[in-house]
Amino acid sequence: MQYRFERCVHAPDLGPVPGGEGSASLPPDALAILPVREVVLFPGAVMPLTVGRQSSVAAVQHAMRDGQQIGVLLQRDPQLAEPGTADLHRTGTVANVLRWLTAPDGTHQLICQGVQRFRVLDWIGGRPFLAAGVLRLEESAARTPEIEARMMHLRGQALEALRLLPQVPEGLVNTIQSLDSAGALADLVAAYLDLDAAEKQEILETLDLVPRLDRVSAALAQRLEVLRLNAEIGQRTRASLDQRQREMLLREQMAAIQQQLGEDDAKSAELKELTEAVEKAGMPK
Repeated sequence: MQYRFERCVHAPDLGPVPGGEGSASLPPDALAILPVREVVLFPGAVMPLTVGRQSSVAAVQHAMRDGQQIGVLLQRDPQLAEPGTADLHRTGTVANVLRWLTAPDGTHQLICQGVQRFRVLDWIGGRPFLAAGVLRLEESAARTPEIEARMMHLRGQALEALRLLPQVPEGLVNTIQSLDSAGALADLVAAYLDLDAAEKQEILETLDLVPRLDRVSAALAQRLEVLRLNAEIGQRTRASLDQRQREMLLREQMAAIQQQLGEDDAKSAELKELTEAVEKAGMPK
C-alpha cells in the first residue's frame, strides 16, 4: 500500500471538521484526545498510529491547525467502536505529530513522537472530538544509588537482548548506551518489549522510578530467558548439522580412496563379512 506523506510543520488541509462546531482553540492546559486500541505510546518513542474514526480525524485536525500537541489514550475495551470518556484510561502520553499519511483508500496514519505523560483532570464537551483538561506529569530527575544500580542493570539486560535478536533497529544500541535518564531508559525498553497493552499501560502509569525500573527489568528478564534458550537451541542445531556434514565428507573421501585403490563395493563387503566371521570364531591372530 502506498501512502501520501505530508510533513506537519504546517498543518495540511485534511478537509472539513465533522460537525463544524466547537472549532475554537482549546485552553493551554487542555489537549485534543486520540483514543487508540491495544497500543501504548511511551515518552520518547516514535510510533505509527492508525486513525479511522471521524472524531479522531477531527481531533488531529484541530491539534495540527492550532499547532498543538495531541493526547494519546488507550481505550479499555479494544472492541468498542466509539469509546466514551469512561472507556479510556486516565493516564496517557502527550505527543507531537510528525507526519500525516493518507492511503489511496482514504485511511489515515499518524507518525507520533511521545513527549511526556499526562493525567486527565476533566473532560471538555461541546466539540466533535474528545478533549480534556490535563496535568502534564514531569519525569523525576532523581539519581539515587538505588536508581543508578537499577539503571545499570536494565541497560545491561537491554544490550544483551539486542545481541541475541536477529534484527535490531539501526542506532538502537547507541541510543541505549547514551541515555543518561533512568526514566527515559525504562520507557524506551518498555516501548520495544513484547508485552500486551494492559502490561504496558501499567508501566506507563508507574510514575515512581524504582518500581518502574523493576517492572521493566522483570519483564525483560523473562524475554531474555526465551532469547537465551532460542540461541542455545540454534547453536545445538548448527553443531549437529556440522557433525553430519563432517561425517558425509569423510564417507565421500573414504569412497574416493577405495575407488583409487581398486576396492569395489563387492570386495569391501566380502572383506567385512570375513572379518566379522573371524571375530565371532574367536580365532587367534
